[in-house]
Amino acid sequence: MRVRTLSFAGSTFTSRQEYLDYLDGCLASREKCDLLVFPALLSLLLAWRFGELGSPGDLAEAVRALVRLPAAWQDDLAETHRALARGLSVHLVPGTSFTVEGDRVFQEACLISPEGEILGSQRQVFLSREERQWELSRGEEVPVFATELGMLGIIVGTDAWYPETGRVLALQGAEVVCHCGALPAGENCWCQLAGMWAQVQQNQFFCVESQLAAVIAGREFAAESLIHAPCEMTAGYTGIVAGGGLSGGPREAHLDREARLGVIRQYPLLKLLDPAAYSPLGCRGGGGNS
Repeated sequence: MRVRTLSFAGSTFTSRQEYLDYLDGCLASREKCDLLVFPALLSLLLAWRFGELGSPGDLAEAVRALVRLPAAWQDDLAETHRALARGLSVHLVPGTSFTVEGDRVFQEACLISPEGEILGSQRQVFLSREERQWELSRGEEVPVFATELGMLGIIVGTDAWYPETGRVLALQGAEVVCHCGALPAGENCWCQLAGMWAQVQQNQFFCVESQLAAVIAGREFAAESLIHAPCEMTAGYTGIVAGGGLSGGPREAHLDREARLGVIRQYPLLKLLDPAAYSPLGCRGGGGNS
C-alpha cells in the first residue's frame, strides 16, 4: 500500500481554483498512491485564504466565523474533495472541518473512497482547553472503516495524546490509522512523538500523520508530517518510515502489510488485553492482532 501526506507548507493559494492548481502541482505528476491524508484545520485554512471569514482578530474568532458560514460552503468543499478522490482514484482523508448539528459543533474528518463516496467520519473525542473555549462538542464513537486497503481508522487532533483512542481502534482491527494534526510552531518534536508515534508502538498499526504547516489568523502551525510503523520493522528501530523536515513536498511511503503481521506474530500485544475495558468508547471487540 502506498500512502502520502500533504502539509501545505509554502502554499500561497487564495482561491478555490488556485487551491486545485496547487494540489495538481503537488500530486498529479507523482506515482499513484492508495491513501492520501491532509492535516487538521484544512477547511479553516481554506476559508481564511479565500477571504470568507472577514477579518478575525485571532484563531477563536476565525473558528466562530467559519461555523457561521452557510452549509452550502461546506457542502461545496466536500464535493471538491470528493471530485479530487475520484480524479486521483485514491482513498482520501481531506483534513478536518467543523460541522454543525443542532446547537452543537464538532471537529471531524471523513474518509472518501476512490469513487468519491464518503465511507464514514470521525469526530474529535477529547478536547483541549482552547477547543472547549471554542465551544466545540465531543464525539462519542471511535469507528473503523472496512476498505479494499484493509481496516482504516482516523484520529483527529488532540485525540492523538489519549491512548484510549488508538487502543479502541486497534482492538477493532485497525491496520492503518490516519491522523489529521495541527501543532503550533516551535519546540514541538517531543510532544509530537508522544502522540501518534507512541500510539503506533502501543498498538502495532501503521499511522499516516499529516501535520499542518501554515498560518491562520496570526497563528502559525508547523510540525513534521510522519509515516509510522512498529519499531521492529523500521531501520534503526526508529518507528518512522518517512519524514525529514518541514518542506512543502508530500511525505510518502510503501507500507508492508506482511512485515507488520510478522511483527505481530512475534509479539501479539493485543491478545494480552481485555477489550471489554474499552467499551465506554465504543469498542466492539473481535478485532485485535491477527
